[in-house]
Amino acid sequence: MLIDHARTVFEKKDDNYFGYKSSLGDIVIGGSYSYKFVVHYAKTNEDVVIIPGDVNRVTTPVCTTQEDRLWKPEKSAQASRDEIVEQAKADVAKLANKYGYYYAYGRNTKAEFIVNCEKRTVVTILRWVADGQIVARGIAKAAPSDCFNVHIGRAIALKRALGLAVPDEYLNAPQPTEVRVGDVIRYEASGRVATVVSNESDADLPAETYLTTAESYLNRIIDDSREEVGE
Repeated sequence: MLIDHARTVFEKKDDNYFGYKSSLGDIVIGGSYSYKFVVHYAKTNEDVVIIPGDVNRVTTPVCTTQEDRLWKPEKSAQASRDEIVEQAKADVAKLANKYGYYYAYGRNTKAEFIVNCEKRTVVTILRWVADGQIVARGIAKAAPSDCFNVHIGRAIALKRALGLAVPDEYLNAPQPTEVRVGDVIRYEASGRVATVVSNESDADLPAETYLTTAESYLNRIIDDSREEVGE
């Protein structure tokens, strides 16, 4: 429907964009256009749709000359993960009342979060406020191929303990692609695991590694919680 109502449509194939449809008559159907041209065209015309090469996944930048509606590229995997982490933090805070208690199973409870970074798990234990009796438990465990994040883990474990549905984005968050200070990485060549520190820090080898070193060698981010650096 979006394509039917669009004035102009480009379809991406490899590194080029091909004219797919144009009601304005200024685009050659089947003609090849550069990314730079498509961006400029989208910013100066209305109702432009770009098909990113996969017909089952359509980006729909409805464009106009108004600044707040200009077409922008899709979010990166890293940007999406950053948003999900912030959403998880907000979720945990929002579920508590002003006293820091969580209402569950008809009464106020207090939550205990048990984090085990080595086992890549977060457990939430809910206890009655009155007598400390355990009411419910919830657990979140990162898959072996996933990057562990304590904030996402807390949100998942808490929701499970409260009997609430866990958002799909928490369970299928994209993997991080950008190494940052505070991340824990594993170098692919040596298998060495280290925490990333800034260049200004004196790295405590082998437990720590400089950011520039991490960016220079193949590695996998295995924990991006970064609680020690305030994130």
